[in-house]
Amino acid sequence: MASPTRLCVFCRRIELITQPCNPQESYSLPKVVSPLQPHEETMLLGLQQQPSVLCQRCSDYDIVRAFRDAEAMDGRKLPDPERNSREDNIRYHDIMDEHYKLADNYKMNLGTMSSLVLKPSCPVCRLIFRILPREGISPSTDNLKIAPFRSYLQHTGWEMLVDEYHSKGAIFLGLDHTANLLGYMMGSRMGSDSGLKQSQMAGESICLATSDTFPGRKMGNGKPVKPLIDFSFPRQALENCREHHGTFCEIQKPPEIRRIRVIDTLHRTVIPYPDNCDYLALSYVWGGVMPAEGALETCTLPQTIEDAITVTKNMGYRYLWVDALCIDQTQNPNPQQRAEKEQQLRMMDMIYSSATLTLIAMAGADSNVGLLGVAAPRSPQLTETVAGLTLFTVPPVLTAEQAVSTWSTRAWTLQEEILSRRHLFFTPSQLEFQCSRSRIPESLDTETYPGWTSPLPEILDMLVPGAYQAESQLLSDVYWLITSDYTSRAMTNDGDSLNALLGVLNVWERTLLPPGSCVWGLPVKAHPPCLGWMHPRGVGATPRRRPAFPSWSWTGWAGEGATGMGVVGRDMTVEVVGVDGKELEVEGWAVEGGLGVRTEPFSEVVVPRGGEGEVMGLVTERNFLHPNTLRTGRYDVLVVERVRYQTREDGPVFEKVFMVVLDGDGVGRPAQRKTTITLKTEAGYGFECLGVVKRRMKLV
Repeated sequence: MASPTRLCVFCRRIELITQPCNPQESYSLPKVVSPLQPHEETMLLGLQQQPSVLCQRCSDYDIVRAFRDAEAMDGRKLPDPERNSREDNIRYHDIMDEHYKLADNYKMNLGTMSSLVLKPSCPVCRLIFRILPREGISPSTDNLKIAPFRSYLQHTGWEMLVDEYHSKGAIFLGLDHTANLLGYMMGSRMGSDSGLKQSQMAGESICLATSDTFPGRKMGNGKPVKPLIDFSFPRQALENCREHHGTFCEIQKPPEIRRIRVIDTLHRTVIPYPDNCDYLALSYVWGGVMPAEGALETCTLPQTIEDAITVTKNMGYRYLWVDALCIDQTQNPNPQQRAEKEQQLRMMDMIYSSATLTLIAMAGADSNVGLLGVAAPRSPQLTETVAGLTLFTVPPVLTAEQAVSTWSTRAWTLQEEILSRRHLFFTPSQLEFQCSRSRIPESLDTETYPGWTSPLPEILDMLVPGAYQAESQLLSDVYWLITSDYTSRAMTNDGDSLNALLGVLNVWERTLLPPGSCVWGLPVKAHPPCLGWMHPRGVGATPRRRPAFPSWSWTGWAGEGATGMGVVGRDMTVEVVGVDGKELEVEGWAVEGGLGVRTEPFSEVVVPRGGEGEVMGLVTERNFLHPNTLRTGRYDVLVVERVRYQTREDGPVFEKVFMVVLDGDGVGRPAQRKTTITLKTEAGYGFECLGVVKRRMKLV
């Protein structure tokens, strides 16, 4: 008799149960997205050619019963995880307790991973093996369960859908692990104020074929994704958007767009922009791979660009914009070439916003990888038959794949995503079409998704009335949200610190700011207190300086930028006098003789009143948690703004003073920015008691 075997979740191979591999203990969380290795695909396809029978555990579980009878929880009942109040936490646990009591009969507890036996001959075991994370699982990991959930949880904005969609949503089976981020509380990138929820249960899952779904459990069902792209899907999605979304997704082409060049994919040559032509654009990771001289004509471009040409033709278009070919990339440009390149870089907002569709290459770390599904196949889904019904695996949601992509870590790609009106994402597992009115993954059976091809009013009828109302946001909030993301990303050349966001800055100056408000990337003319930007504490004690840019702008430093500004009731606000190149002249408040600080053990600001003086408050650097970050000494400072506040209506007045620390007073010679600090005063102390003076200073 043959020795019993199992599908090992650690080495990802078939092994003897009596001779298990020796996995290393790990304390990391299982990864929501990790690649399927070629040997796993070959192994699973080979097992499907052999006789299959349900193992005892899977037979007892009865997966068909779960699809037919399970009443998965309505995610709208959960409180917002970002509010994190005591009442919300209690309510969340009460709801989850009730849900788990009702749902336990439809969950499969996998137990401790070191003892998990997945039978190679069992079709349900193979499906479970396929959707389990391929990285981050430890032998001691337990509490992993296969659990039913409504498919709408995988779609951004599911809170807005009417009750019918929730009650008739298709049932999927996914991995529910209450001790980590794979469960119902998958984090939201959009924030609690948006009225929208990001996708949850974001990893791979299992669903029934639409033809086999049970009554009332079909809406938003999945569909198999072929290894190579069927272009009827993106063509239909784009056609639907252009036909029904009106001004929401309308492409406006400014006259300046005539200055660009595009690839004529029919003749494989770069030409001046044909008047009013429709073109596609490409967003991808260069990864140091540059097209060779003449590669366009000889069809030897990097694979991602070659695939983009193929996609353009298959989508029914002729013209394509790719930065590596349509912008002069001469290594040592002459003055005319340099000026032309700078002009093109300043037009990024027009280039991407004028594109009919932007192709986004999310797989791989360079342009040799290609747009998966065009020439090279995507990671395959696994299809099995159980009790005469067809089951198959559904790919992870886009946000999960995006979070682990190199593309999402690159500085240049941020504005390409923001500025584009329509996107076609190419992930390792599927396509997803996005515009301002829809997000349609290739793995969604659109025949079960009411309204996706309907006129816009019918789509809006699916939404809960009043579920979301757009609120105007302060410019500073939007600005810092984007620049914080941007500055946390990587770039090859420090000289691109500003270039890679110029398109977004141009849009702001055309729509939200007076012309010329942004200087070296900072809207200092429209909002001078933005000089108080800071690096968050995770960037390190001393962020790296970029000397080609002024120190007073975030462009002059390598590291994520953030801000603590945005409180009403300000005074002592800095004012901008003028800008001359990198030199910024301001008028603001300073402390005569410098700000006195002593550390015993806290960083205390001292009022010089006899003896050792009086402590008027604590000071912290950047946004560190503890007020012990500055050493004893005197510091030249520029006050950015002061905020007065009371903790209760009849209580004492406190002050919070935001300051930039300089390497001099900025009067005798221009000063450089060193860091940002915040003073919080004790009751009864005003900042004026330090001997403040108003003066003009120059910063570089």
